[in-house]
Amino acid sequence: MIDKKIKILFVANALEVGGAEKFLLDLLKHLDRSVFEPSLATVIGGGSLLKDFQSLNLPLYIHGIKRVRYLGGVVQFWQLYKLMKQLRPDIVHTQLFAADLWGRLAAWAAGVPIIITTEQNVNIDQSWLRETLKMWTYRLTTQVVAISTAVKNYAIKRYCLPADKIIIIPNDVDLAALEKRFASAPPKPTDKKIIINTGRLVPQKGQKYLLEAFALLPQKNNYELWLAGNGPLKKELETQAQKLGITSQVKFLGTRHDVPELLAQAHLFAFSSIFEGLGIAVLEAAAAKLPIVASKIDGILDIIKDGESGLLVEPKNPVVLAKAMEELLNNEEKAKLMAMKAYENIKNNFDISVVVKKYEDLFKKIYEDFANK
Repeated sequence: MIDKKIKILFVANALEVGGAEKFLLDLLKHLDRSVFEPSLATVIGGGSLLKDFQSLNLPLYIHGIKRVRYLGGVVQFWQLYKLMKQLRPDIVHTQLFAADLWGRLAAWAAGVPIIITTEQNVNIDQSWLRETLKMWTYRLTTQVVAISTAVKNYAIKRYCLPADKIIIIPNDVDLAALEKRFASAPPKPTDKKIIINTGRLVPQKGQKYLLEAFALLPQKNNYELWLAGNGPLKKELETQAQKLGITSQVKFLGTRHDVPELLAQAHLFAFSSIFEGLGIAVLEAAAAKLPIVASKIDGILDIIKDGESGLLVEPKNPVVLAKAMEELLNNEEKAKLMAMKAYENIKNNFDISVVVKKYEDLFKKIYEDFANK
């Protein structure tokens, strides 16, 4: 029996737009304040979501606004350590590298009894030094949450974690909020079909293969490809589109805050990533009841069942990606049935109400286990 509110300090990198940050915003927004007393600290400043987090009316500690060259890590550790000694939280929850590293170390040094980390990705492009530091500090954690089966398997292998220390709780979609935005969106164009991809323009997301696939579509003059997102590969991808002769049909939309409205206007979602921890973009596309073609990679397999709720294709293969897109674009009834099955999966397993309940149960169980020792 819990006779007081459980104090949880969440530690994040920053408050920029991203899947991990969106998950944290949703979790804090819906966490039961009659049972939990949450607060949030960052280690690398604020970000474009700062006002959204401020609207939650919880204690917010923004660290790292002024970065100290060479001493950044020491400062991050010291700021968090002092804060934890002051707040004396029952639980510290971390996610993403800087928050994981300095949050775990500070919590351990400050004597916080429970340290929980959510592992958000399969970090195959991360340096060996970062991976080694993560592995060492994982020893300080009480519990690890993996957002997918792929992430759990990766953590077991890469960080030498015992399987029973890891629980799978996926990131969420706020279905009710999304559906309100879908309903207010402009209607789908009738003169052309829209293929959409959402995500950062970085090698991991594989948009160069999507551009090649789009160029292979026999009826590409009847389609448009929307790329919603920004990143270091933007100019390179724009040059590639020009060389492929598809510049007039490819729209680089940049960073957008109206992604749900864009999804509602599209006819097909194409996801060309090379690797993923889970694939929040795919969850949102499924929530929009969009037919989905995605890479057959770990992290997507928890969301889409090939041939049933979408089509999964070999990554880095524009030919098979083009064929799968053409199949769903030309078979509306099949595409609609797959889209509805994907939607039902999202509703039953990934909606915010389901995910928050799992986190609340986890926090209460671990707290009660500690209190009863």
